[in-house]
Amino acid sequence: MIVAFRDNVEGILLACAELIENPDCDLISAKDKDELKQKMDFTGIDEVKVFGFRCVADTTMLVRNIFGKQGSRMFQRDPDVEGYIAMVLRHGSSKPIELVRFLCSCKGNAELLYSGKSITGKKYYNYMRAVSRSYHRLCMFARPYLVNGVLSVKVDSPHRIGDMFCRWLARKNPDLPVSVIEGDVAWIGNGGHVGLEHFTKVPSSLAGSLGFSNACDEVDEMWDMYYDSQMIQKRRNKSHAKQLQPKDSASMSMMSERDRYKVERGIANCTLDNFASNPDV
Repeated sequence: MIVAFRDNVEGILLACAELIENPDCDLISAKDKDELKQKMDFTGIDEVKVFGFRCVADTTMLVRNIFGKQGSRMFQRDPDVEGYIAMVLRHGSSKPIELVRFLCSCKGNAELLYSGKSITGKKYYNYMRAVSRSYHRLCMFARPYLVNGVLSVKVDSPHRIGDMFCRWLARKNPDLPVSVIEGDVAWIGNGGHVGLEHFTKVPSSLAGSLGFSNACDEVDEMWDMYYDSQMIQKRRNKSHAKQLQPKDSASMSMMSERDRYKVERGIANCTLDNFASNPDV
C-alpha cells in the first residue's frame, strides 16, 4: 500500500498513525496537491491513501494517540512534539519521509525526540535547534526599513522561516503593514492596511509595489542621525558590541549592516548641536 502525505505537522502525524497500523506501506510526501499530482503522474500511481491535503485533523489528539502523555524534554525551552515537528520541517536538509519513520521508531516515547540517543534522533534534534537559533537571530538582528510606508526586510536563511519572522514582526508593529522577502516570495503581515488579507504570501516582485501613506520613509535616517549624535566615544566597547551582533548576522538587513559598520569603524564625531539652526537652542 502507498501512503501520500503533506509535509506539514498534520500530514506528518497522520502518516505516522498510518505507518504504525501498516508498517509495510510505502510513503510519498508533497508540499501541495500540485506536487502530489506531478509525483503520481511521473510514477504512474493511481491509487494511494492521501493524508493532510483535504480535511483538518486535531493534531493535539494525534500526538496523544501516538506518544501518549509527553515526558520531560532535554531543555525546558524546547517545544512540544507539534512544535518540534514544525521546526524540523523548516530545516533546509529535512526529509519528511525519514522524519515520519523516525517518529514511529520512538514507539510512543516522546523523550527520544530530545535526548539524542540515536544518530537520527540527534540529527533531527540539532535541526530543530538550528532553525530555532536562526529564527531568534532574525528577531534580534534583522532591521526592517520603510519602503513606501511598508516595513520591509529581506531575509537570507538556509531554513524556511520567513513566514515565522513576518508574523512576529507584524505583532510588534500592528499599525504598519510588514513585508518579509524570502527569495522569490514575500510574506505580508497586517495586510489589511494595503487591501490584502491579514497574512498572505505574494510574489516578491509585487511586494515592491505596495504602499501605505500613513508612515514616514525617513525613520531609518532619523534614527541614524539621533544614534550618531548621541553616541559617547568613551563608552564605546567594541568587543562587547561584536559579541552582541556577530558578523554573520550583519547581512540580514541593510540597517544591521550599517550597525555592524559602526561597530567596526566607529561613527562621525558630531552632536545634536550640529543640526540646530540656532546655536543657543
